[in-house]
Amino acid sequence: MTEHQVPTWDEYFIGIAQAVAVRAKCTRRRVGAVLVVDKRIIATGYNGAAPGHPDCLEGACPRGKLSYDQVPGLGDYDRPGTEGFCIAIHAEVNALLFATRDTKGATAYITDPPCPGCRKALAAAGIVRAVWPQGEHNTDQLVDWSR
Repeated sequence: MTEHQVPTWDEYFIGIAQAVAVRAKCTRRRVGAVLVVDKRIIATGYNGAAPGHPDCLEGACPRGKLSYDQVPGLGDYDRPGTEGFCIAIHAEVNALLFATRDTKGATAYITDPPCPGCRKALAAAGIVRAVWPQGEHNTDQLVDWSR
């Protein structure tokens, strides 16, 4: 009989973020986020267009039509009118928008490292830790741009 392995809390919530990511509406990158306080989920989010608007999967995103060779991962995605403009609201921001309670002191579990804009949003919302499969940021690292 094999011993049952129980995942750590970080592994558990990253697994849930990965499940949330399958709902993402992006052809280039599917990201999921889970906000947790006291080992309880207070919100989930995935990347996609604003509710009620056409999304990347429907061909509405200029960036979604381009390869990573044409536009790199974090290049030029927030400037309307550029070929790399992305219409998606990031998973972390969607989770913050739909949180069921105050996010102060929460941990964000994300399938990918947060971009600079999401790092700022997480820090402003009182998130104390961001965790993704290959790393994490604490409160100070979320706002320290040298990292």
